[in-house]
Amino acid sequence: MRLLVLAAVAGVLIGAGTAARRVAPVELASNRCNSQTIDDASSKLRDYDRRGSGGNSAQLLQRYGAIVDVIAVLNEERQILDSVCSSDAQRAPLFTQIASLSAWALTLESDIAGKLNASCSAAQTALPAMMLADAWLALANVVNEQGGTVPTAFNDVIPKIQKRAQAVGLTLPAWRDTSAYWSDQVHAKAKTAIATCPSPSPSASPG
Repeated sequence: MRLLVLAAVAGVLIGAGTAARRVAPVELASNRCNSQTIDDASSKLRDYDRRGSGGNSAQLLQRYGAIVDVIAVLNEERQILDSVCSSDAQRAPLFTQIASLSAWALTLESDIAGKLNASCSAAQTALPAMMLADAWLALANVVNEQGGTVPTAFNDVIPKIQKRAQAVGLTLPAWRDTSAYWSDQVHAKAKTAIATCPSPSPSASPG
């Protein structure tokens, strides 16, 4: 993941008979510790969920790429907030929102992955399973860090994951049993299944 370097911007206020004053970097960092970027990502996901992605491959790939971009922004924002927010009390609710939105984005990705790989039933279920495992892990990491308490921000996305997981035959473990190891095992099993798919036939050469 890319790390953003936050440059402190000097603000100058000029008043009658007063010296110029710089805005302290601490003040700038405090102002940056907010949910604006997170809210923008949420708005995009709501729009994608509401409008659908279209049916042809080009439309599906375009929407897939747009969702990947949202996930990248959320990952990047988490790193920024981890640097600029001054306390865990400030970070925790923002990190919870990011986890919820990242999981939601992954469920939308899983829908598209299934459609794009409809020609091979193994990939049609295995690829979504990988994404749903990552979505479940994103939530579990927060729940386990909070001693098993499920944030209310997760109430909408949990059934989205559960419904899709059931459709692709993915068993979701209890929060306390959800780990990176479990997710890695899902990925490994999925990759084995995907390997059974036939390679695409080469396009016919123009005659």
